[in-house]
Order: sequence, then structure tokens, then C-alpha cells
Amino acid sequence: MTASPHIAAALVVAGCATGAGLALSSPSATPEPLVCELTLNEVRRQVTVTAKAHARQPVHGTYALEIDQRSAGGTSTVRQGGDFDLSAGEEAILATTRLSGRKRDVDARLTVTANGQTRTCSAITL
Repeated sequence: MTASPHIAAALVVAGCATGAGLALSSPSATPEPLVCELTLNEVRRQVTVTAKAHARQPVHGTYALEIDQRSAGGTSTVRQGGDFDLSAGEEAILATTRLSGRKRDVDARLTVTANGQTRTCSAITL
């Protein structure tokens, strides 16, 4: 994530779920049109990666989700992406992926492009 006075990021840790969200806000207090969220949830050695978008106003954009998973056999990468259209106030799951293993062995990045701006959210495993 690049440094900018218009970017705020949040990391939420609750139970066995880890999430990271990126919200764009400007000093004029006018909210940006899109917030992205990336969560990792582990249940019985199954990791679910969920990429979401929340729109404050109508928005059309694209997303790219990249997931790296480490294991004794090496590293595997999963890539998903596509277009999305959201109405004002709408929330959508852009992608969901389930993996065998532990969330500490998974790194995920969600890149969202909308209204001419690109931002990346990362799920940080602790």
C-alpha cells in the first residue's frame, strides 16, 4: 500500500478469523465510492478466503485476488478476477476460495480498480 493522506486501512482480528479492509476517504469528508474487505477464516484445518466490496454509490470496477499458500511441498498460487457492478449501499462477495491447511500458511491480496483508482488490500496472517 502506498502512503497517501487519502488512505485508511484496518486490520480486524476476531476469534480465528483475520481480515483486512481498505477504505478510501478524503479530507473533504465525502466518502469514496468503494470499500474492499479481505478475510481469512480457519475451521478444522480448512481456510476460507473471502473477498468483498461495499459500495457507497454506484460503481463499476474490476478485481484481482491472488492467494499464495505455503506447504512442505512448496508454494501454490490461486488467482481469480473479474468485473463487478454495485449499486449504492450494496455489498457483494467478489470471490470465495477454500483451501486445506492453516491460515498462517496463506497470504492473500485483493486488488480493486474502480473510478480510475487502484487499491490493494492484504490479509495478514498472525
